[in-house]
Amino acid sequence: MKRNLLLMLAPLALAAMLTACGSGSASPASEAVSDDLTIPLDSLSDQPRFIDWEQDGTPMQLIALMDGENVRLAYNTCQSCAGSPYAYFVYKDGLLICQNCGNQFGLYSIGAVVGGCNPLPVGESSVDGDSVVIPASELKANAPAFINWKKFS
Repeated sequence: MKRNLLLMLAPLALAAMLTACGSGSASPASEAVSDDLTIPLDSLSDQPRFIDWEQDGTPMQLIALMDGENVRLAYNTCQSCAGSPYAYFVYKDGLLICQNCGNQFGLYSIGAVVGGCNPLPVGESSVDGDSVVIPASELKANAPAFINWKKFS
């Protein structure tokens, strides 16, 4: 009896699955939503803005500011202290202070200094009209630097 019932229900289940597949619930690849990070330029000033982001389940944070006509971008994690849960910076009295080692830096280091104890520069970005765009591939490549990061804990 159970076998007959299963044989009768199988075609109905198959028809329901095929109908759902054709219902348009899945987006074609050309309509995929971008995972790029877009920051409006008018939201930036000469003071650092800390921007929270989640990349594939990993919480990240970026530091962004305007330096005259130029945008400065860096990840809020220390290049030397990377891997430490406290390898991030806070802004106090005009300086960035590493919460792991205590080193202090001026805003000139944001996005400009490679290596050493300072914020990790964003490698790829572009200005598109009135926004700065950081590609998802750039964010994904740098997400591992935040795996042990405890800023949000």
